[in-house]
Formats: sequence, structure tokens, C-alpha cells
Amino acid sequence: MRDSIYFKHSRCKNKSLCSRCNGQICPPIWLIEYLEEIEKKQNCPLKVETFQYYATSDGEKKVFTDEDELPYYGKVGIIDPNNVSYTNLFINGILQPTSLYSLQKGSLTLNSIDPPIKGTPIILQFITITS
Repeated sequence: MRDSIYFKHSRCKNKSLCSRCNGQICPPIWLIEYLEEIEKKQNCPLKVETFQYYATSDGEKKVFTDEDELPYYGKVGIIDPNNVSYTNLFINGILQPTSLYSLQKGSLTLNSIDPPIKGTPIILQFITITS
């Protein structure tokens, strides 16, 4: 059987003034290192990639395609929703619930009764979690 001092202060240099265990039983070194590693991973933010599709409403149509994208904001197109983690649709800067639109690769369909007013900005955001 091992000496109880080894288990009580396995990592502490000054056994009587241990700041880690405050006089209690110190956990084994491997457990402390394992828990510290888990804590580091949990505090790391996720890495993501974002892409945006920008268009403006003509006041009549409710289906937007890659051809409707405003070219001076980039040419990403409407990405297949199965290849991204999340999508957000903003019409006139307001986040829309998913029940009001449907997505397919290259196509955004608005399920609303009326189309947006002419000149209304439409921004479709794609978010992919990479790690």
C-alpha cells in the first residue's frame, strides 16, 4: 500500500500550504491534467465560415435564383442547405422564421402571401461550423 502522503499531496510541492487542495486530498496528476485539457477545449469558440447572398426585390417575384444575386457583393450563389450548418434569411434587415421560406441549391422561395416591396434588400446568410 502506498504512503497516504503521496495520495494526499501528489502534485503539491509545499504539503502544508497547498493552494490547489486547501488541505484536502489532492487528485492524481493525470486527473488534473485531463480536466484542465477538457476545460481548455470547452472554452474555445467554434470555427465557422460564413457566406452571404445579396439580392433586392423587384416587388413582384417570390422566387430568387443565383442570377438575381447582386454581383458587387460577391458571387456566392445560393448554396445547397444540406452543405451548411445554419441559414438565416433577412428581409429589410429583419430575421425571417424558417416557415416563411424554403431553400434549394440555387433557389430561394418565399412562402409569404405578398412579395417584398420593390427595392427591399434580401440577405441570405450561410453558416458552416468547421470544427
